[in-house]
Order: sequence, then C-alpha cells, then structure tokens
Amino acid sequence: MNATTNGVLRSKRPQLTDAITKLDDMVDGLATAIPGAVADSVREVLGPALTAALTDAIRGAVKEAVAEALAETRAVSSVAPVPPVVPPPVVPAPRPRPDRWAAVRALAAEAKAWVVKHAAPVAARAALGWAAVRLVGGATVRSRASLAATVLTAASAALVGYAAGPLGAAALLGLGSGAAAAVAVWAAPLVGLCVALRGE
Repeated sequence: MNATTNGVLRSKRPQLTDAITKLDDMVDGLATAIPGAVADSVREVLGPALTAALTDAIRGAVKEAVAEALAETRAVSSVAPVPPVVPPPVVPAPRPRPDRWAAVRALAAEAKAWVVKHAAPVAARAALGWAAVRLVGGATVRSRASLAATVLTAASAALVGYAAGPLGAAALLGLGSGAAAAVAVWAAPLVGLCVALRGE
C-alpha cells in the first residue's frame, strides 16, 4: 500500500503483525499438508515390502516353534515311558463317634422348648395377677372409703379369729381364702379387660 504525504508517494512500512500473520498462515498450511504427504510416501515405499517382510518373519517363527515342540515331544517319549496310574487304596471311612457336644446342645434345645411351652402361661398369669393387685391396691389407697373398709374388715377378722381360738381362726382363714380366691377368679377377666383398656 502506498501513502501520500504532501503529494509524494511513499510505501507503507512493513509491520511486525503482518509478518506474524503470514508466518502463522504458512505454519497452518504446512501442518495440514505434511502428515498427509508423509503417510502417502510411507505407504508407497514400504507398503508391499513391509507386508512381504512381516509375512516371511511370521512364517519362520511359526515353523521354528512347531519344530521345537515336536523335538521336545520326541525327546520326552523316547526317554521314559509314562507309568500307569495306580488308584490310591480305598481307606475305610471311620465309624462316626457320637458327638457329645451335639447331644448336650440337643438336650438344651429340648429343655428350652419345654420351658417356653410350660413357663410362658404361668408367667402370663402372674403378670395378670400382678396387674390386678396393682389396680385394686392403687384404687384402695387412692379412695379413703375403700381404705377404711379394708382396715375395718381386717380388724374385725382379726378380732373374730382371736375370739374363736386356733381352730376357729384356721376355719375362718380357710373360708376367707376360699372367698378371696373365688372373687379373684370371677374378677380376673374383668381386671384383665380393664388393664387392656387402660393401656390403650
């Protein structure tokens, strides 16, 4: 490009950026052209020769390996014949000894099953009885009238027993125990229901 100053033509000074841009374009062009050109020239020069050389080398290696394997097989077969395989003698199985520890474990399992079968209902009844005692005892302690009636009944029973003597006291104790047991048997389902409802 030319520039004019006072009517005189002058050429534009070359800039460094222009030179760098030209070099970048040249490098990009070479980067795309060189790999393709090198690959094409290698294919043209080495293609058939390389294939033939590799084929010959592979054939030679396979022939050598087969010859060595055959030579080793012939050497082993001519040196010593293979002895026949003799099965090992059959050892009789030892008689099974009774396992004492297994017997103890089986006995313990049976005892556990018996305890669970027979003790569980007893424990359930005891828990129900204790719940009834807590329910009745708690109600008696909280109510003054119930507490007074219980104390008066106990005191009158003690006086009658003292007045009746040992035989009369024994008879009264038996009758009182029977009556208490009858009331407990009659009230147990009701108390169980009340406890269940109270729990919910």
